[in-house]
Amino acid sequence: RHIEVEMIVDVHVPHTQEEIVHVPKIIQQDRITQQHVEIVVEVPVPMIQEEIVHVPKILQQERITQQPVEMMVEVPVPMIQEEIVHVPMIMQQPRHRHIEVEMIVDVHVPQTQEEIVH
Repeated sequence: RHIEVEMIVDVHVPHTQEEIVHVPKIIQQDRITQQHVEIVVEVPVPMIQEEIVHVPKILQQERITQQPVEMMVEVPVPMIQEEIVHVPMIMQQPRHRHIEVEMIVDVHVPQTQEEIVH
């Protein structure tokens, strides 16, 4: 003989939220008489809660660092110096040559006579 027993089970939820769920349970029993027994049992039911979480993706990025470097370099600077130079100017001039020439010239000289009168 079979006796059907219906069991109602309360479920304990390991969550901040609790919910009692009545679950019928059939139990087979050998009895002389068939009796319908209903048992209420609390059964914990795990609650699954889905949540979408946005996780930032970490990217490897090459970092460029700049370090300013101060360098002292001596550069020769051409010095320009002005100087006034007096340059004699060459001028072409005609040359006069004097040649002494001796000339004998007869010059007629009038003769005057003085007469003394007493």
